[in-house]
Amino acid sequence: MNFRRSRTRSRRNSMNIMVSTEKWRNYRRKFSRRGNECLDEDSEDDMPRASELKEWVDEFFVRKSTVSNQSDQDVEVNLTKKQTLVLATLVPDEILLMDNFQAVETKRFVGVLMMADVSGYTALSERYNNTGKGGTYRLTVTLNTYLGSLIEVIYSHGGDIIKFAGDAFLALWKTDKRSFLCHTIHTAIACALIIQHSFGSYETDVKVNLKVKLAISAGNIIFSPIGSGIDMNYIIFGLPVIEAKIAESLCGSGEVKLTPTAWGHCYSRNYDHDISNDGHVTIKAILYDPREEDISKPFLGFGTMIRQINKPFVTLENLPDFLLNDSAQISTADISKRSEVLNLRKTILKAEGRNIGSEIRKFMIRPVLTQIDAHQPLEYLTEMRQVSILFVTLKPKECPFPQLITIVNNAYQITSDIVYKSMGCVNKIILFDKDVMILVIFGLRGFKHESEAQAALKCAYSIKKSVSALDGVSEVSIGVTTGQVYCGVVGHPLRREFTVIGAIVNKAARFMCNFRNKITCDEATYVKSKMSSNGFTLQPPTELKGIIHPGKIYEYTEEIRIKELFGIPLIPPLLNRYDEMEYFKNWLNEAHLSYRDFNALLLIGESRIGKTRLLEWMARYARNKDLKVCYLSLTSIHSATPYLALSQLIENIMDLKEPIVGFEKEEKIVELLQNYSDDLSYLNNIINVRFAYNEDIYSQNENGRKEKAKKIFKKLLLSIPYPCVILFDDLQNLDPDSWEFVAILFDIMKMFTVLTVTRGKFSSVHSWLYAVFIEHNIRKINLGPLRFNWIAPLACQILDVEAVPNDLCDALKIKCNGMPGLVESFIVHLFSNGALELNKIHNSELKNWLDEDLQFPDPIFLRPTALNARDQFTLDQLLEENKTEEISICLVTNKKELKTDINVQNIDALIMIQMDSLTPYQQLLLKIASVIGNVLSRELLENIMYNNNASTTAKAIKRLFAMRILTCANNKRTTSGGTIISNYSGSLNLICECVFDYETENGDNLPKYAFCKVMKFRNKNSRKSFYELLPLNQKKEFHLRIVNYLENNKQKCPECGGTVMVVQSTMNLFQQTSYENKYYPNESLKIEEEEYSKRESVEPKQESIDIRRSRSDVYSKMPNTSRSPPTSVKSEILNKTTPILKIKPINDDDIDARRRSTKRVTMSNMVITTKSFEEINIPTIFDMFRAVTEADQIAAWRHLGVIDSEDNVKANTIDKENRSFCIHIEKGVSQINVDRCTCAELNIIIYEQLIYHSKEADLKTKMVEFQIQFSYLNVLANNFDAAIPKLEEAEDTCQEKCTFSISWYDRERLLGKIYSLKAAALLMSGRLTLAKINIVKAAKIYRINLNKISDILQIRGLVIMNLKRKNHRLHHARMKVDSIFFLNVAAVLYASLDDEQTSRIAAHRSIRLVQRLGCSVIDLSDAFTNAIQMELDRGTPESTLNLEKMAVNSLQNIKSPIQAEELFAIGKLFMTVFRARLARGKLVDSIRSGFRALVISRFLHAHSISMDLIPDLFYLLISRCRIVEAVEVVKLLLHLAENQTTLESETWYYALSIDLILDAGLQLESPNEISLYAECSIHKGEAAGQSRRRLVVGLWTYWLRADSETRAKRFETEALFWSNRNEEDGTLKTMISSTRLAEGMLESLARKMDDLRKVVDLVELRSLADRELSRLEHDARDLRAVYPRWMLLKAASLNLSGRHTAATSLLNQALEESRRTHNRLEEALATAATSNFRCWIQSARSGNFPNWTVGAEKVRTAWHELLYKITTNRQ
Repeated sequence: MNFRRSRTRSRRNSMNIMVSTEKWRNYRRKFSRRGNECLDEDSEDDMPRASELKEWVDEFFVRKSTVSNQSDQDVEVNLTKKQTLVLATLVPDEILLMDNFQAVETKRFVGVLMMADVSGYTALSERYNNTGKGGTYRLTVTLNTYLGSLIEVIYSHGGDIIKFAGDAFLALWKTDKRSFLCHTIHTAIACALIIQHSFGSYETDVKVNLKVKLAISAGNIIFSPIGSGIDMNYIIFGLPVIEAKIAESLCGSGEVKLTPTAWGHCYSRNYDHDISNDGHVTIKAILYDPREEDISKPFLGFGTMIRQINKPFVTLENLPDFLLNDSAQISTADISKRSEVLNLRKTILKAEGRNIGSEIRKFMIRPVLTQIDAHQPLEYLTEMRQVSILFVTLKPKECPFPQLITIVNNAYQITSDIVYKSMGCVNKIILFDKDVMILVIFGLRGFKHESEAQAALKCAYSIKKSVSALDGVSEVSIGVTTGQVYCGVVGHPLRREFTVIGAIVNKAARFMCNFRNKITCDEATYVKSKMSSNGFTLQPPTELKGIIHPGKIYEYTEEIRIKELFGIPLIPPLLNRYDEMEYFKNWLNEAHLSYRDFNALLLIGESRIGKTRLLEWMARYARNKDLKVCYLSLTSIHSATPYLALSQLIENIMDLKEPIVGFEKEEKIVELLQNYSDDLSYLNNIINVRFAYNEDIYSQNENGRKEKAKKIFKKLLLSIPYPCVILFDDLQNLDPDSWEFVAILFDIMKMFTVLTVTRGKFSSVHSWLYAVFIEHNIRKINLGPLRFNWIAPLACQILDVEAVPNDLCDALKIKCNGMPGLVESFIVHLFSNGALELNKIHNSELKNWLDEDLQFPDPIFLRPTALNARDQFTLDQLLEENKTEEISICLVTNKKELKTDINVQNIDALIMIQMDSLTPYQQLLLKIASVIGNVLSRELLENIMYNNNASTTAKAIKRLFAMRILTCANNKRTTSGGTIISNYSGSLNLICECVFDYETENGDNLPKYAFCKVMKFRNKNSRKSFYELLPLNQKKEFHLRIVNYLENNKQKCPECGGTVMVVQSTMNLFQQTSYENKYYPNESLKIEEEEYSKRESVEPKQESIDIRRSRSDVYSKMPNTSRSPPTSVKSEILNKTTPILKIKPINDDDIDARRRSTKRVTMSNMVITTKSFEEINIPTIFDMFRAVTEADQIAAWRHLGVIDSEDNVKANTIDKENRSFCIHIEKGVSQINVDRCTCAELNIIIYEQLIYHSKEADLKTKMVEFQIQFSYLNVLANNFDAAIPKLEEAEDTCQEKCTFSISWYDRERLLGKIYSLKAAALLMSGRLTLAKINIVKAAKIYRINLNKISDILQIRGLVIMNLKRKNHRLHHARMKVDSIFFLNVAAVLYASLDDEQTSRIAAHRSIRLVQRLGCSVIDLSDAFTNAIQMELDRGTPESTLNLEKMAVNSLQNIKSPIQAEELFAIGKLFMTVFRARLARGKLVDSIRSGFRALVISRFLHAHSISMDLIPDLFYLLISRCRIVEAVEVVKLLLHLAENQTTLESETWYYALSIDLILDAGLQLESPNEISLYAECSIHKGEAAGQSRRRLVVGLWTYWLRADSETRAKRFETEALFWSNRNEEDGTLKTMISSTRLAEGMLESLARKMDDLRKVVDLVELRSLADRELSRLEHDARDLRAVYPRWMLLKAASLNLSGRHTAATSLLNQALEESRRTHNRLEEALATAATSNFRCWIQSARSGNFPNWTVGAEKVRTAWHELLYKITTNRQ
């Protein structure tokens, strides 16, 4: 924590010690923005723009062959018993009991039906949809809970669910020959009454009551499977079905109603009932049981048969596999468990026994089969998807039941065939009444389109057209909607069905029912289809049941709807395609010639570039020349249906229109050929005709028959007497078989063929399409986009106006890139959203609209053009006659909509196509990865995966890499904008640059990237799309698993030895340019994680070179065994590209710093000529981290070479105090290179991730706890600006009234922590008033009165409550522990506010608590640090001895070793103890504490702390005559100088070197070298810091002693500047500097004593010296170690004043005090002051003092002979 605040006098010392956390913790506060680029969620990584959409299309469509790998994707279908059982739950018993699945037979039986319809479902759906996110999932959970309970009751009564239909279902009881129908009806009635009794009314969590209506019918029932092959389904119908539906419509909620037919089989006396006028009977209760022998025995009631709702259901997927083995192989308990689950529906056991799983598969849709085949639970099939829904209703004509079966079967097969070819799924077919309903879904897993809406509309038109042509079908109505739905299974675990649930499903059903014999769609389908508005007709507003705002409804048709004006068909004028039209006209004009330059014309262009409009104009020109025009628009149905295009072409040429009656087509062909031939049968399959087969046809092979068919087809074409213009739109949709026949057209001179191909929509495997491009007889025209000057005319044509705003034109230019189709789609989007408004104004009003900047295109481009050129003259006349003065204009009413990204839905569709091509395991892995974040760790991914298999996961990751969904996060092939450079041609260049041991010869021959340790999504939109597929419960589940993993697995960086999780900060932690300019959290939370695996190698820590290397390392001159040498090219690349981990930024400040550093080194080299770098870095005691910190006896210190003469006197008793401060460090900590360690930053970011994941998992209490911990870590890291917002958010969460998930105990405990941390953060930011407000709040929560002085000695507790209950006691104990941090903060805060009493109370309360309770090492250390410093501030250093003893005991009671992250707090404590012992005059003890603190500060790279300690330790070591150790300490400053960007440490080196000369008379550096360094220094004065002060004052004093007045004058002004400072912090460092200044003044005074010319200077100097000594007296008395020095100077001052007696007395006191404190230096100085040795002056005059290595021995015996005394006699 950094609570530093400017204070006066000794108070500043207090704050520096108590709150200097930031100096101890080596945080990198500046991070590189580039280091965050590849992780930034808001970056544009791989985000395709409009111009890049082509590459996306190519990537997903053209290059599919590059990613296909059947060995990785295909899963062998080998049905286990569990799979068979799961399949059996998805079909009714009638399917499971079928004897022969090959020959489908209709079953007839007598049975009882019960139709159940849940009322309230519509209201519930609306209510959940209004709740927002997760509404559909919650709706499904509620429905499943309710329906599951009903289904369980039905199966317990022997029934079977035969059909599901949304919120309704049909149950069946069959009657066999051994039972009576009345008994079966009675069973159904009993079941229905139990349901109404138990579940008649169920209140949901949104206060909507669900009720059920039950209708019972009985009679002859028909059950029939329909369909063929793999597309099978089933229907149940008969009179009971129709009667049940009628009875259900008459039934009220909560009622049980019988049909008249069913009632006819019952005995009325057995039931309490009401009969309505129409014969339907309402059953209220059972009076007698007809199955009882005694018919007079009253019915006793249901008793235990009534079940309760919300019973948990056990799904088969969750059963262990061994439970499904033979009963002989499992235990009795397991048999019981298996029976409990499966006994309710024993039929599925028969399916298992018969092994009919492969037969049941025929009734399943592909997504379900894929999931089951992959052994994945059906629960993971559940997802939220964007789909298009088709609800088809066909109304059959009145007919017998057998004929109805045929109609339904034919309609189903036709629908299935069309839907399959259109890549959709037929979900279900329902025949509850006379109408047949079919539900079709587009966009399910494995069936994703680029545009489901378009595919659904085209499929709907084909279904309507084909099914309407069936005999017996009177009308076909289809509703089409598009939107987000919940896809998954509904029902009971033993009987369920896959379905889709959502508002759009209900809406499609309402469209189907309200718009008879039409295809209707909603606005979303209309907009997303991107089809021409010509095929849509807006319907009048209609009220739909259960839908409040249905929106706009459109009718869709593919029939040519030509816009008309005055009854004349119109065509829009052609824009910017005149050259292409001219080329076509010239070609067509060659029809009369016997040769031509080319045989076909191929138009190539992007999707929606205007190919279709150009074809329409070509068709118009050809028709106006009286040529036959055949226009075919090819779709995916053509590509899936062989020869469909040929059949339609021939029908078009021969003017045949559907429906074709009889043999009309065959007769027309014979007529053209003018004779009949048996060979015409070769065309049967080619053009869909029915000629009698020639006997020879069966004797030929396939190729022979095809060649024969080609000859007959060519002959047929040659027989056509008139020229034809044949137009094929979207040739890429042509099937390969048809192409061989279409190519024949090119050789027919009468046939002019024009083809269009959409670039990017074809596959390279189609060799026939490749042949089109290389065919020299086909001319190719590449259609480019419209020029921008054509955008305004096109917009006016689409909107049918004469002017459009310039803003709209600009937006269309930017968004649509000249693509006419995109222009139309964007305009439709704007118009549908109300962003455009059409107005008609008078010409005279045009001036009022000048601000709109309207663009008026040339009227010729807007003039209505007749489809038939012959009508143009008439049209022009009519236009002239009806001309008005009004003009139509378009206005933009919502300009924000102009910024809409029109490519998002394209990209989403492409992403989903990728997703659906994966196996279920790969999809599940991808979804879980999306929960983790954009960057993900493999270890984390594998830990939250279910049933993770290393080999399967590796194969899955290999495929995801190949599909370019994932990539290695360590790959740095990025552009400056952050977009990864994709290689669309050639190799995919798939690599992984993670550092780990990879076995090239692994069993599966997988590449290295399959085992990538740190992956990332190539595109952030893909991750979002995958994430949104997960339903709410799965999102919560996976977020919870991530929380558990991150919380229970401590993470470390590679430097600390262990697997590391590095996650992207969601708050942009990186790029902090200064301490003051911190960051604020981002509102959006984007989660990314990385894991770095260590390489186990002989080279130490080789694994981290490409993960952790920062730019600053390039400039580092220091060899370090923990750093890997930059030997690889890869390291250089990583240094030049975006790294995964945070690095120091290379900014101007850093360059400046390095420049200064370079100058500094040059300076050092100039003045130090004999030292090498290795010499400076010889290992010393200060490199022995563990040995020094764990030394607990004098023997241990001696072993380390730390020997003091006083040790021999005190023997083993001296170390009683020091022994306590022996700490035990965790194993491995000493090997950590803290300078490269990022554990602190890592933990901050991990807690940030924990906050996000716990929030998404709806764990309120944990989220608040993580927010508190996140803030705590930021407070320790001095990032208070990051902590405060999170604490405010946590406080708001705790105080929410609706937060019931947080208990009262937790809320109180959390709020206490929040207020305490908030106070700490505010204190750090200098907002003391706000900090005090929060401390007061925390005090109220902890029930602590900080104003009670008596409580210092008697702490009665923190919470007054009843402690009898265990939870109260636990809460009480936790609150006590938490209050320690609060008290520590309060102590510092009130000290900052100069409230000494309150501060002391808080400090001593904290001490009492840490002795009684177990708390963290950090809190314990802070408590003692604060308390000891309080006593030092009060001037009572002797009181600190008891506090030290308490700290001793507390540290000894810590059982666990000290962690690396706790060392800074231990260091602070040692530093404070060092100051306390210094104040008490315990020099030897102080030295040992100083050694410990210095070793820790060096280990933590807390360089500022080291520089604070070294001057003090230097003085103490000199004081104890330990010269060698003192010099070693000074040399540490040179080591620091190599790692610092400032000159302070080097300045301290020279300052202490001059101190060694002045105080000890020994030389480390020569005075001239020191003086030269000081004179050449750039920074001077106060800004240069305390090191400069000590250096300058020391040199001034030295040159005065040396009688070099000229050189002394160079430093005098700067030295005397420091005398004007009135504020000192009272530390030893500043005291020595101040006494040195006073000494210099006295020395200068002594020089002027005999010079009468300097009387004025003499008086001024005496005044300054006396004032300085008076100012220092108080602090010198408090700091006993330096008190003898002050007395010596005072004695010198008295001598100079002529008061020799007083001076002598004071000298004796100084000698006595120095001996009392064992200060050998001051003792020698006091002795020298009374002697006349001149050794020092002689050395000064020569400029050479004894070298410290030589003089170290002499100082032990006659040190005073080498020292100096102040005197006026210079002889």
